[in-house]
Amino acid sequence: MKERIARCAEQHGLNARVEARSSDGRIVTDVLVTGADGRLIGWEAQYSSITSETVRRRSRKAAEHGITPLWVTDSERAALIDRAPWVRVDDYSSRDIASSLAMFVRGGIRHLQVWKCLPTSERPCPTTGSACGRFHSGWFLPALCLPKKPPTEVDRLVVASADGEFVPIRTRGDTDRRTAAHMWVPIGDRDRWWDIVGPEITADPDDTLDSPDEEITFTGEDIDPTCRYGEETLTRNDTRPRRDRPDATGLHTFTLAPRSVFTLPTASPTLNITAAQRRAAAVQFGCPIWEIGPCGICGVPIHRYGNRSAHACGPCRTALAHSRVPRR
Repeated sequence: MKERIARCAEQHGLNARVEARSSDGRIVTDVLVTGADGRLIGWEAQYSSITSETVRRRSRKAAEHGITPLWVTDSERAALIDRAPWVRVDDYSSRDIASSLAMFVRGGIRHLQVWKCLPTSERPCPTTGSACGRFHSGWFLPALCLPKKPPTEVDRLVVASADGEFVPIRTRGDTDRRTAAHMWVPIGDRDRWWDIVGPEITADPDDTLDSPDEEITFTGEDIDPTCRYGEETLTRNDTRPRRDRPDATGLHTFTLAPRSVFTLPTASPTLNITAAQRRAAAVQFGCPIWEIGPCGICGVPIHRYGNRSAHACGPCRTALAHSRVPRR
């Protein structure tokens, strides 16, 4: 896995160092990927057992050196899940991992979904079970989004995390507010989430808010010395609880959409052009004359109505996108 991550980063023009040691020698990162803007992503390919405290300690040290940790595992029961930024992949053989076979992220990446709770809504109300008329938002796995989103490949995440297209966030648990859930999300979804609820939990890994360790119990049963390797059985040797769950997380209910999510003025500009100018605009945009209308921000003629239309012109959309600088 380390070889694959480093190879993918180098193929896309990124700097990657395997077993990268910090200048003070305090930490060694499996693969340290450096983005174009200097962003450091510390990939940790964790295929062996590890304690949650070790994950926390190594993640804290990485953050102290300006490195965003990204733990990858193939087990849905790994202790690192929700103890640091993480992703889960399928249980592939070493040969498949080293090959060019597509590897998809199965857990740890989510997308924001926002909907109004109406009788016609495709999603049930997460609070009452019936239509409440309010707005809901939450983080969902790609396959559970409406419409469904494609899964993210590991190779794409290597580049997207270094470029800042995907960023880690942390939300409070839905059942226990003292716990937290870590995930990687598109930066656009992160910004929209902050507009709705604000940066609820900071990215400081030294925060005491965390998922509790599993309770260790003693059954008092004798150890079975029989080797059962290769036997077909439904009994699982791994008794740890499943930590990677498909349920939505970070569910939030609000009555009104916040003003910050509105990107256009409440009163659209009027279109003051001649009939000849309207015909010329229709030819330019390749649409009927009656689909020409004003840009919702600056008022210039655009393809405003009908199929494949837009509410604002290209320059205004670009300016608006650049104005939504992520809050730190």
